[in-house]
Amino acid sequence: MAHERIVILGGYGNTGRAVARLLLEHSPVDLVVAGRDRARAIRLAEELNQAFGAERVLGAEADASRPESLRPVLDGASIVVAASSTSAHAVVVGRAALDAGADYMDPQYSTRKLELLRSLKPSIEAAGRCFVTDAGFHPGLPAVLVRYAAGRLEAIRRARVASVIQVNWKELEFSPATLEEMAGEFADYQSLHYRDGRWRSMGWLESFAPIWVQFGHGFGRRYTMPMFLEEMRPLPSMFPSLVETGFFVGGFNPVVDFVLMPVGMGLMKLVPRRGAAMFGRLLEWGLREFTRPPYGTLLQLEAEGMRDGKPATLGVEVAHADGYLLTAAPMVACLLQMLDGSARRPGLHLQALLAEPARLLKDIQAMGVEVLVRDGA
Repeated sequence: MAHERIVILGGYGNTGRAVARLLLEHSPVDLVVAGRDRARAIRLAEELNQAFGAERVLGAEADASRPESLRPVLDGASIVVAASSTSAHAVVVGRAALDAGADYMDPQYSTRKLELLRSLKPSIEAAGRCFVTDAGFHPGLPAVLVRYAAGRLEAIRRARVASVIQVNWKELEFSPATLEEMAGEFADYQSLHYRDGRWRSMGWLESFAPIWVQFGHGFGRRYTMPMFLEEMRPLPSMFPSLVETGFFVGGFNPVVDFVLMPVGMGLMKLVPRRGAAMFGRLLEWGLREFTRPPYGTLLQLEAEGMRDGKPATLGVEVAHADGYLLTAAPMVACLLQMLDGSARRPGLHLQALLAEPARLLKDIQAMGVEVLVRDGA
């Protein structure tokens, strides 16, 4: 592992910076932090080398949209982490990783990205490379929590994962590409949860009656809506005793949820080329102006099943004040399993279905994420 080199594209962004710091703290690997702005990449490399007292980080210029700029940066890389703000160039980066003989990881949520990466699946398998997508915590952790619960209960019957994301948006900086990507995620939104033997969407009347969840960490009772994640799809087949599961996402704030969201979705339908950028700017304004404390990010599982022939419950809370660290920590925990070979299997994988659940939760806890397990009868 000490001779492994990991390249982080978008390395000076919010997620990339957090991934870099955690890798330096929890592994002996060398890093290349890269992005379009060479000066920013070099400044971050110098900052990290000074902070960790060793010359383990290089800064470099790379543009995910230009394969020719990636080749020299990826030379000698073991793993490429595409932490840049856009998923539009996933195939470009994926092909460059294959050409360099490197494995791959990305944290972007995008149906289109998944389709593009699946087109590379034969090449990935033929090259014996390990590609991990949908990394992070949302997606990336919900199916991990269900798999963890299934290992602690003899017959898991119900498993509901819910999240609340309430951060101080005024303290964060967003590039136009990041805002457009955030807006674009809503175009992929599917309101599906598993019940009655199938994945079903909420009916028209049900959409006016959101599912209420009692969250810990001071967030209290919040309205949520089902949000389909690809990592959840195989769970009923993996655990046949499961009769109900799903991921439920809490709202941002009433102005964003009930005013700006409908307007933004309409813009993306009316003017597809400019709609995502316009929605992104509206979203930024609404998040900055109307989000109130308490701040933090929380993922919460409530599961029911059997143990020793009796009904049993299991609850898990995963929380951190910094949503970007909570994104980076599961990525790094999965990377550690790839680096030691335990999860470095050829093919295209979703992080939540590849990583070993108990170890991942233990490792993110060591990285400063709060993990609370409530085991009840």
